[in-house]
Formats: sequence, C-alpha cells, structure tokens
Amino acid sequence: MVAGGGPVGMAFACAASACDVRVLEASPSRAAPASDDYDVRVFALSPGTRALLRDLGAWERLDAGRVAAVRRMEVFGDGGAHLEFSARPGAALAWVLEAGRLAHALEEQAASLSHVSISHEARAVDFGVAGSIAWGALASGERVEGDLLVGADGPDSPVRGRIGIAFEERPYEESALVANFETEHRHADTARQWFREDGVLAWLPLPGPRISIVWSTPNANADALQALDSRAFERRVREAGGAALGDLRLVSPIARFPLRLIRVAQPVAERVALVGDAAHAVHPLAGQGINLGFQDVRALCDAIQGRSALEAVGDLSVLRRYARERREDVTAMQFVTDGLDRLFTTGRRGAYTLRNLGLGLVDRQPWAKAALARRAMR
Repeated sequence: MVAGGGPVGMAFACAASACDVRVLEASPSRAAPASDDYDVRVFALSPGTRALLRDLGAWERLDAGRVAAVRRMEVFGDGGAHLEFSARPGAALAWVLEAGRLAHALEEQAASLSHVSISHEARAVDFGVAGSIAWGALASGERVEGDLLVGADGPDSPVRGRIGIAFEERPYEESALVANFETEHRHADTARQWFREDGVLAWLPLPGPRISIVWSTPNANADALQALDSRAFERRVREAGGAALGDLRLVSPIARFPLRLIRVAQPVAERVALVGDAAHAVHPLAGQGINLGFQDVRALCDAIQGRSALEAVGDLSVLRRYARERREDVTAMQFVTDGLDRLFTTGRRGAYTLRNLGLGLVDRQPWAKAALARRAMR
C-alpha cells in the first residue's frame, strides 16, 4: 500500500515493479494540465531525479516545451560575495518544471502499469500493523491490507502519526512566497539566488522570458510583501534581485507556504516505511526537498529488490537497510540548509562577515564547488 498519490508516492508505485501496489489518494483524479497557464509551484529536479524519472518512463510523458534547463547558477551574499556554478557543455545542473505537470505525468505512467492500481477519493481514517500485515481503514468502510505500508503522505503524515513513528518538528517562523513573472531580459538558463537580511530569494528559469521566484522570509516580512499591490510587489522583487533581468511583470497569484524542519530519526517500523516529506522536511533554500524524496524511492526499491529469499518485503531488516542508506544524505542536507538559514538570519556582525567570507572562499576553490555540485546533482 502507498498512502499518498503525489509525485513521490506515484514514483514508488511505478518503481516497485516486483510487487502489486495499491495507491490510496484522498483527492480526485488529476485532470490534464491546462495548456497556457503556468503552475505557481515548480520543482527544480536534479540529474539523479531526472534519471529516475526516465527509468520509470515518466520523463517522456512531460511536454518538453514546459521544461527549462538550468545551465548556470549564481549565488550572491549580502556583502558582495558571489558564487557561480556552470554545467558541462551540453549538460544541465537541474531542470525546472511545474508541480502539476510532474504529478500528472507520474500518475499517467502509474495508471498504465499492470502492477499498479490507484484508488482516488480514498480517504484513510486509520493505519496499523497486525502481525505480518499492514492495514489501512478507509472512510468508505473498506479495509486495505498489504505486506508493506509506504507513507508518502506529506509533512503532516497520518501514517507517521498512526503508527507512532517519532519525529522532531521545528517551525522556522518563516514563509516561502512563490510567484511567476515575465521578464524584460532573457534569463539565459541561469538560476539566481540572493542571501539577504530579509531572507533568501531564488529566481528559477521557466521556458521563454519567464521566471519562478521563491522568497523565503520571516513571517512579518512575508505579511508586508503580500500586502503590496501587484506593481509594488514587482518592484520589490526586481530591486531585491538587482534588476538582473530588467523589469518584471507578475503573471500568477502569489502562493505562501509555511517553512519548518522535520527530522525523523528512524523512518521505518515493521511493515512500514516513510518516504518524501513524511520522512524529512528541509528548508527550501537549496531546492532539494523533492529530490530527496525521489532518492528515497530509489533506495527503498533497491532494498526491497535486494532482499534475501528468507526476507519478506516489509521485514524490518529490509527496511532498516533503506533507512541506513538514506541517513547520510538526508542528515547532510538538513545540516547544511538549517545551518545556512541560521547563519543568514542572525543579525550578528560576526555572522555577516563569516557568511560572505565563506561564499567567496568556496568560489575560489574548484574542489569545494565540485563537491557541492555533486551533492546537489544526486
């Protein structure tokens, strides 16, 4: 059973080809994306995630005209420090695409596979484990059973809560403001990010003269930004980015997401495994949340496929191998993103000097830049 039919849950359903998989999703079936409007929420997918989506057959279902390659990235400190990354010729650091189109492509692919069944409007009211069976109770009265329950049901995971898997949650007292803009000048396939006193602002390229912005900022400043009219908000975003792309025109609503850190020391129990935001939530300043989830999928499927003939799919020994495989990557990403957020949100003068000195040092050390790029490209 997979609780949650978002991109990570559907990716696991596709990848677990040696098992019969039933996906339980509370929402109705997704309609095909509209041809014109861009989603306000986008994802930056790493090369490792793109490789997984290709292996699953979902990448080819995406409209290539709605995917933007990121071939260069520029990072700016608040004291003049500057860091640049460039992809090898013909390659990309990441690909930016709309959340709805990614979800639809994965659901379409999952629905085409004989080992997957998808139950929409299947609202679960309880989960549990009885002996060698994991079960879910639906609002309709149906009881669903399986050898393994995969919780892909988001940061407020009902699976995690019902099974009693311990976790630590810490709100950042920040929000991410997300919106799309048309730009006066072309972005040249470049993503830009500014570490500022009022938060972290990212500009991600979209196809054509468009960008998606993510402004992670303290809640008080998010309130003030949301209170601006469209033209004033356009000016604030343009000025915060040093008018790098000339004038900006808002072409979407402004969405807001609260930010929090979620740590799950042991994301597995007998017959149960958590993936994606149910297993970890990170600050979005590195844009790696969705990529961590997709790599969870790969690692969990590898553990299941690599089990011995004496082990069942949901045995704790199998699931612990998955947890060990993911621990270093998730812990490192949470350490880096949480540390950077603390470093750039503190008002202490010493931190101001340290963070800008650090950016400059990394930019002058090819090995350090290469190490950061390797981790981000997983």
